[in-house]
Amino acid sequence: MDDKLEVKIDQMKEKQTLTKSRLSHVESEVIRNSKRVAITAHPSSEGTISNTRMKFDDVKYSVGITNLSSYKTTGKFTVEHEGLYLISASVMSLTNNALYYIRLNGNDISLTHIGQHKEQHAHTGAVTLTRKLNRNDQVWLYAAGSWYLFHDVYSNLSIIKIK
Repeated sequence: MDDKLEVKIDQMKEKQTLTKSRLSHVESEVIRNSKRVAITAHPSSEGTISNTRMKFDDVKYSVGITNLSSYKTTGKFTVEHEGLYLISASVMSLTNNALYYIRLNGNDISLTHIGQHKEQHAHTGAVTLTRKLNRNDQVWLYAAGSWYLFHDVYSNLSIIKIK
């Protein structure tokens, strides 16, 4: 009877070890998933903007962002999780020579020229860049000069933590 009991105890120990291993794997997946960060947004209105922070307040998708209401109000994306980020913007305008910057903590890190139009056709200026961002860094788009911004799917901003 003692041999049967020992075998049963050994089997239970093996099951416990397997369960601990599975729980550890699940825990690491939860931690990894909790650090995923992504947002895709569009301006909710269109019109002429002048020397201002552009607000992409119509958020179509977001994950891993707890300060979404602040982003919608200010137009500033505040980094909650340090890492390598992909920042991509595509902006449509009718205005000749429209310019916008991507700013990081108030410093210009990119300048995009939407272009000169011979006729009154809308054109798009797009930019994609990667940047290591630290916790509490802030990223936003800034419209230089005065120009007409298209809203909805015509202009968009995506920020994705890639590592």
